[in-house]
Amino acid sequence: MIKKLFSTMLLAAVLVMGMSSCGSEDKEQQRVCKEISEAMTAQKFDKVTELCGSLYERLPECSVKTLGDLTMSYITLSAVGIANSNEDQVVDCMRHAVDCYDEAMKKDPNAAKKLWDEMASKKNEQGLSINPTEIVEIFRQQLSAYDAATAAADSIQPSAESELASETALEVTEAVSQD
Repeated sequence: MIKKLFSTMLLAAVLVMGMSSCGSEDKEQQRVCKEISEAMTAQKFDKVTELCGSLYERLPECSVKTLGDLTMSYITLSAVGIANSNEDQVVDCMRHAVDCYDEAMKKDPNAAKKLWDEMASKKNEQGLSINPTEIVEIFRQQLSAYDAATAAADSIQPSAESELASETALEVTEAVSQD
């Protein structure tokens, strides 16, 4: 219940302000950002995912402003994934948000920091604001814990499979030797 409430609040805040900084010099990036904004407003999240993916494929070519928009879009899409209980979507979108954030910081740290500060200072009609820097840091921590848990599960599973295979082989061997 709390997850869904948090997701709804986050989604509402990001929908209102998430795409406001779209202003790349690149006409194609501007066009795609505008389409993302329109799809976001219409809550057509499959379309948002598709459009974000097209820009994500060209991450190094994106301007800092476009990377900011992508970061906010992926934050929104992760909230949508939480609301829909879609763990794969949440994890993928969290990773993409972190990648976009990092790419912006690598490209122009001063411009990116200024952009993150501007985004964090904006409030929507409900008084909510989104701080991308804080959210990305939370995503990093959650992804680290997720990756550690996944790695631990993966390392346990092969042992269990090997043990099961050994037991099965032993049972087959015993069955064959009894005949």
